[in-house]
Amino acid sequence: MNSMLYLIAILCLSQAASLARLAHAPPEAIGFWRLLFASLAMALIAIFQKELRSVWQDIRTKSLLYPSLSGFFFFLHLWTYKYSAINTTIANCMIIFAINPLFTAAGATVFLKEHFQKKLIFAYILAVFGIYQLVHHNLRFDSDYLWGDISALFSAVLFSAYVLTGRKAREIHTTKGYTFLVYGLASFCFLTLALVKKTELTNYPAQTWMAIAGLVLFPTLLGHALFSYLMKHMNLNWMSCGKLIEPVLSSIVAIWLFQENLTTSTWIAFGFTSISVLILFSPWEKMKRSRS
Repeated sequence: MNSMLYLIAILCLSQAASLARLAHAPPEAIGFWRLLFASLAMALIAIFQKELRSVWQDIRTKSLLYPSLSGFFFFLHLWTYKYSAINTTIANCMIIFAINPLFTAAGATVFLKEHFQKKLIFAYILAVFGIYQLVHHNLRFDSDYLWGDISALFSAVLFSAYVLTGRKAREIHTTKGYTFLVYGLASFCFLTLALVKKTELTNYPAQTWMAIAGLVLFPTLLGHALFSYLMKHMNLNWMSCGKLIEPVLSSIVAIWLFQENLTTSTWIAFGFTSISVLILFSPWEKMKRSRS
């Protein structure tokens, strides 16, 4: 069941770029409204399920250190990724960010004492090669893209920090309590940045608000919220490696959405990342135990 929820989360997370592109709004405005509405949605879900009191008790009585750190890292990850996408090529951004499982693996092994499965190495190599096939025609490493490339690297580190602190937070906080805090804090950070930059927050057409609604429902609630729930129940190294299929899923949907042509490289990328997913979901460990 957790594996199926994970696949749903990855599919929804992969649509963030396409929906943000449809929004036609500054990243500060998108980030603020997306995370504010997501935080309010978690509160409404708690009210509907008659769990608001338990969520409030969870927030009021337990340490807020790790949720606060996780929310702040989440905000910084989203902002640096967007900065990278603007100041370097999308190809550079995707390839550099793809190394984030290495940081997560190191952190999970050192701080969380998680076991690193050998099959993750093969899945990771295939997934990165698939991403390379998708974007290699547009890779350009030169001084003009230096700060964008550095920002992509920081985004990878910050995503790992968000995941690792989120895992620690989920050891003591419920999913609803944790996500409410993370989304609320990240939304406040985006609002502060928007006010500093004097970003327009309200005067947008219907298409922008529909795209933001899509961002709230799919990559946030059905993506990050599910991902947050699974942090407590699945291996972080495994989850982090699986996220590498996002660029290919995103590209395929973008091709359909924006009427672009499917290229040979896209199919090759899809093939390699599909194999990597099969490796992740393979029952080899169970087979070995059953034979012993």
